[in-house]
Amino acid sequence: MKSSPHRPSIELLFKRGLGSAEIARRLQISSSTVRNVVAAIKKRGDASEVKKSGRPRSVNTRNTRAIIKKRIIRNDGLSLNRMASQLGIARSTVQSIVKNDLKLKSYKLRRGQYLSDKSKAMRLEKYRKLLQHFQVRRVSDVIWTDEKIFTIEPLPNRQNQRQLLSKDDSMSPKRRLAHNRLFPKSVMVWAGITATGKTPLVFIERNVKINSEVYQKIVLMDNLLPWVTQHFAGGPFILQQDWAPSHGSRSTLAVLEAHFPGFLDKNLWPASSPDLNPMDFSVWGMLEGKIAGKVFATVDDLKAALEVAWASIDDGYLRRTVNSVKKRLRACVKARGSNFEILL
Repeated sequence: MKSSPHRPSIELLFKRGLGSAEIARRLQISSSTVRNVVAAIKKRGDASEVKKSGRPRSVNTRNTRAIIKKRIIRNDGLSLNRMASQLGIARSTVQSIVKNDLKLKSYKLRRGQYLSDKSKAMRLEKYRKLLQHFQVRRVSDVIWTDEKIFTIEPLPNRQNQRQLLSKDDSMSPKRRLAHNRLFPKSVMVWAGITATGKTPLVFIERNVKINSEVYQKIVLMDNLLPWVTQHFAGGPFILQQDWAPSHGSRSTLAVLEAHFPGFLDKNLWPASSPDLNPMDFSVWGMLEGKIAGKVFATVDDLKAALEVAWASIDDGYLRRTVNSVKKRLRACVKARGSNFEILL
C-alpha cells in the first residue's frame, strides 16, 4: 500500500468515533485509503507505517540494461563512471550489468602501427610472395636482423613501480619520484637471430652515424659475415634486413650481392612490417624485459647487462619464435594486409 500523508488525520478522526465514509468525506480522499488505514489501526493499534523488510528495489531493470547496451554500441570506449553519472545510478550497478547481464569485459587497447590503404595493399602483395618463397626455401634459414636503441635509464613502469607509505608520508619527501633524464646516455644495438642461433650483439656508439660505410664495415663485414661463415658452414642462408637508407644504397647492395646472395630484396620484404620480423615482435621485448627496472651508471654497464641477457636466450625460444613467422604471414594475408595479431 502506498504511504498516505493523511494517516495521522485518519487515525485522529477514527478514534473520535467517525466512520470510514465520513472521514473520507471530511478529508476529501478515497474511501479505500481510509479503509486501509483503519484496518492497520485495528490490527496494530496505530496508523504508523510499517517499514518493509527485504532488499530495496533494484535499478537493474530491463530498461536500464537496454539503455546501457545502446550506449555501449554507440561508443564501446565509454567510461563506466561517466555512464553511471549520466544515468544517476551507482557505478557498481553499471559494472554488474556490463559484466553479468551483457557479458562484456574491459580490454586494454591493442598497440599497433598505423597502416594506410596503400601500405596494406603493398603488404598483402609481398606477404603472398613471401609465402610462395618459403614453399621453396626454409624460414629456419633466414637471419632476421634489426637495430634498437637502449638507454642507461629504461622507461619506468609506473603501473608496477610502487612504494608502501602511510597516508601522512604519501605527501612527504619520503615519496620517491620516478624520473628520466631528458637525454639519457644510450647505445645503438644491432643483432640477428635464426632458428638455430644468434649473432653477436654489435654496439654502435651514439655519436656514430650509421651511413652505408659504417653499416657495411662494422655490421656486415666485421661481424655478420664471420658469424655466417661459421654458423652455416657453407650451407644456405637468407639475410633479412629493413630498408633504411644505409641498407639499400647501391654500395650496400653490391656488398649484399657479393657476400649474402639470396637476401630478401625490396620485391619480397615489405616496408612497415615489424610485426613480421621476430626481432621486432618478440626478441627486443624479451631483451628489454631481462634488464627492466635497472638503472646503469655507464653505457659500458648497460652493454654488459645486454650481453648477459642475450647469452641467456636459448635455442628453444629462437626456434619457436622463428617458426611462428609463416603463421603470421598467413594471418596478414587473411587480414588483407592490415594489423593481424588479433588473428593469431
